[in-house]
Amino acid sequence: MERDPTIIYLLGYPGTGKYTIGKEICRLNASYRLVDNHLINNPVFSIIHADGVTPLPVSVWENVSKIWDAVMDTLVNISPPDFSFVLTNVLFDAEGDKEWFREIEAVAAARHSKFIPVLLRIDVQEHQKRIVQPDRKERMKEIDPKSPARYDLLDNIYVPDHPNLLTLDVTNLSPAEAAKTIINYASQAGS
Repeated sequence: MERDPTIIYLLGYPGTGKYTIGKEICRLNASYRLVDNHLINNPVFSIIHADGVTPLPVSVWENVSKIWDAVMDTLVNISPPDFSFVLTNVLFDAEGDKEWFREIEAVAAARHSKFIPVLLRIDVQEHQKRIVQPDRKERMKEIDPKSPARYDLLDNIYVPDHPNLLTLDVTNLSPAEAAKTIINYASQAGS
């Protein structure tokens, strides 16, 4: 079991299994709390047209960021210092997303937590199967079956330059196997 407070930041395209793996990490290690990006997004998504296929208005993200700010403030200033967290997100290779990564890294530092970014990779065929799962629509997640091929072609996911970065291909891993791999890696990684 992880002893040092840790923030695991699961990154990957929609449909790679971030939420499912995050839940499994929390099941395997009760010191972790899951802060899934849809926990933050869905209060806003639930009051607009968010069908998982139609592009969202760009202005949505300004309101979502206000919720993120409140959650990050809570992590730093209110959450017990011995808690560990699993955060999930998709970040693209754009300056705003790189800045957001640095903000999450700063939250980990402010909490005196080990910071473990994990980039989830998946092959296109498996990705196409996962992104259309019915539970994704219920959680207002992207469900467009064309997206995995587009993501694969663009390959514009942000790959952070961080000494604790773990890149994990989850194509043939169960959520439990991926979670165990991540927990083991986090327990051995530096601060």
